[in-house]
Amino acid sequence: MARTRIGVDVGSSAVRVAEVAVGDIPVVVRAAQVPLAPGVVESGEVRQPEAVAEALRKVWAKSGVKSKRVHLGVGNERVVVREIALPWLPEKELRDTLAFQVQEFIPMASDEVVLDFDPLGEHDQGGRRMVLVAAHKGMVNALVEAALAAELDPQDIDLTPFAVIRAVGTGDEGLDLDSSGEMVIIDIGAQVTSICVHDRGVTRFVRMLPSGGRDITLALASGLGVDDDVAERLKRGVRVQVDGEGATPLPEAAEIRGLALTRAESFVDEVRSSLEFYTALMPNAQIGGVLVVGGGSRLDG
Repeated sequence: MARTRIGVDVGSSAVRVAEVAVGDIPVVVRAAQVPLAPGVVESGEVRQPEAVAEALRKVWAKSGVKSKRVHLGVGNERVVVREIALPWLPEKELRDTLAFQVQEFIPMASDEVVLDFDPLGEHDQGGRRMVLVAAHKGMVNALVEAALAAELDPQDIDLTPFAVIRAVGTGDEGLDLDSSGEMVIIDIGAQVTSICVHDRGVTRFVRMLPSGGRDITLALASGLGVDDDVAERLKRGVRVQVDGEGATPLPEAAEIRGLALTRAESFVDEVRSSLEFYTALMPNAQIGGVLVVGGGSRLDG
C-alpha cells in the first residue's frame, strides 16, 4: 500500500483535511471539509481552539482518514517571508545563531517567532542566500493546541503558500506561460489571500493580504441590505427565495455582479501593488504568468 501523508488546513471559514498518497505523481486519497462559525478563526488565526478541535473531530469522521499524524498549514499576516543573504556558516552553527542574525529583517522580536529557512544557493562572496520564514509563536501555538485537543499528532508546520506552490506550481501543463518568466500564484481565501512568486518551484516572494472572498460578501450585504448568509449565497450565484408579505425583492443578477466586481477592483489593486513592490525589489524579475486558486477564484468575472 502506498505511503500517505495527511495535510490539515485551518482556514477562516472551514477546516480541511487531505490524505495524499506519496509517489512520483501524488494522488489525493481522501479529502473533506467542515465549515467554521464566524469568529472561530479570524484572518487565518485561531481564536477559539476548542471550536476548531471540534471541527477537526467532525472532519476526521466525515473523511474516513484513520491516521492522526498530520502536517499543519499556516498562512496569515503573522507570518513573514523574506529572501535574504547571510555570511556563510555551517548549517548547525547557522541554525544556532539564526535568531541573532535575522532580527533586522523581521518586524517582530526574534524571541517571539518560530524561525526556519530554505537555502537558495551560495553567494559569490561566500555568503548564503535563503528564503527566511518567521511565524509568530502565539499564533502557531494556538493552532497546535487545537490539533492536540482533537487528539491529532502534529509532525510539522508548513507555510500554506509553499504547499500551494508544490501542489500547482511546479509545472506549466495546460497553462499559456512564458517559460522564461516567474509564475505568480494568487490563493484567495475567505479572509486571507496569499501572493506567491516562484521560479520553477523555487519561492522568490510571498505576501499575505488580509482580504478575500469575505470582503465581497460584506460589500453585497451592505449594498443590498441583506444578511451576510444571504449575501454569501447571492455571491455564489445561488437563487434566494424572498418570503413574507412586503419583503423587498432581491436585485437582478447584473446589480449583484456589479457590486461584487466594484469591491473586487480594489482587491485587484492590492494584488497589483504587491507585484509592483516585488518587481521594484527584484529589477530583473519577469512575470511569465498568473494562476488564481482558492475558493475566491470561483467568483464570476
